[in-house]
Amino acid sequence: MTISGPRLRTLLRQAESVANNGKRAAALTLYQQIIDEAPDAVEAWLGVAELAPELAEREAAYQKVLALEPENVQAQTGLAQLHGELVVNDAAAETAVSTPETADPFQQTQTWLEEATKPAQPRAATTIEPPTPTSYSEAAADAHEETAVSDTYDLVCYRHPNRATALRCYSCHKPICSQCAIKTPVGYRCPDCIREAESVFFTAKPLDYLVAPLVSLPISLLAGFIMLQLSGSFFFILLTFFIGGLIGGFIGRVTKAAIGRRRGRYLPHVVAATVIIGGLVAGLPGILALLYGNLAGITGLLVPGIYTFVASSAAFYQMK
Repeated sequence: MTISGPRLRTLLRQAESVANNGKRAAALTLYQQIIDEAPDAVEAWLGVAELAPELAEREAAYQKVLALEPENVQAQTGLAQLHGELVVNDAAAETAVSTPETADPFQQTQTWLEEATKPAQPRAATTIEPPTPTSYSEAAADAHEETAVSDTYDLVCYRHPNRATALRCYSCHKPICSQCAIKTPVGYRCPDCIREAESVFFTAKPLDYLVAPLVSLPISLLAGFIMLQLSGSFFFILLTFFIGGLIGGFIGRVTKAAIGRRRGRYLPHVVAATVIIGGLVAGLPGILALLYGNLAGITGLLVPGIYTFVASSAAFYQMK
């Protein structure tokens, strides 16, 4: 059966292009996808027969083609080559058998002269009917339909079903749009493959997500209380940028040592949240003063706010 659906024709063109670029495994996957949707697709079975790594798979593919089209010359030739048989070109054999012996050169020259000096026969006048407007419109419609079919992509992004695309992930071959495509040295990959590759580096255990806040939260509360007691001068406000980075880095290193220096995807967020909680508790008097209408509480929130921002950023960086 010849492939007729626009989607299957698009997949077939992609498979042929990928195979021509030397990516045999990817092309074989596309041919298998076509066969899953159209088991009688002869072109897909021929592609599998040419790209399959095992001889048994290639022979089975050729046998399937011959079952669908017994007179398929390509399948017969490929199957004969697999069996080690000599393939003879029938047309060349017939030409060799029917070719007569070389004629006499004098006789050939005489025949040529007779043909050249023979008077030309007058040809009958032929009338060419101009094409009707209907034929023009039908031809234009057929050309437009063919162009529309060839330029239409039936693939959609697996994360955004309303976005048509012709791009596939290099690893899993899922259709992806330009927003989901992530460029890597080997090609564009989907977010799921990137996430799966990153998971190798995260070795944290579920218990680490309990140990990390238990270690970092008391230090954060103590550091926030000390920063609140020392605040007051403008010089100390400037010094908070430096002290906050040191305290946040210290909290991150201590917490990482407590969990065995294992890395987790969300451990930096957990530790940064505990540092923010410590800063909010330290700035609680200023927050309550603002809620009761005392604008002087803004000054009391300046040091805790700077400390919370700088320390949480430093702790997050240490836990990555």
